[in-house]
Amino acid sequence: MSSEPPVATGFVAECFWAGVTEDAVRALDARTESSATAVTRGGSPVRFLGSILMRDDEVVLFVFEGTAEAVRRAAEQAEIPFERILESTHSRWPDIASGFHATHASDSPQNKHEGDQ
Repeated sequence: MSSEPPVATGFVAECFWAGVTEDAVRALDARTESSATAVTRGGSPVRFLGSILMRDDEVVLFVFEGTAEAVRRAAEQAEIPFERILESTHSRWPDIASGFHATHASDSPQNKHEGDQ
């Protein structure tokens, strides 16, 4: 038996949530952050990375990192109305809070001119 900790994996808790509002998602985000902290303190490391609201489809994805068991426990304790929890992966996301859009707009392919390095 290995003494190494379990590998953290990405997961999303997928919610089909009729009538969902941004305020409701923000409130659940706060509850989910608290739940993830409590599960981690209980010995099962899990990180809540945030959520993605798709208004037109009334779908919310709550994004986690941890073991399947810890993610499920955190989602259930936060009372996320999920249909299922799916293993996931993602590419590197920009740090929007630090002003990514404003400071990196000149780096986008649309703003590069032929011959620019």
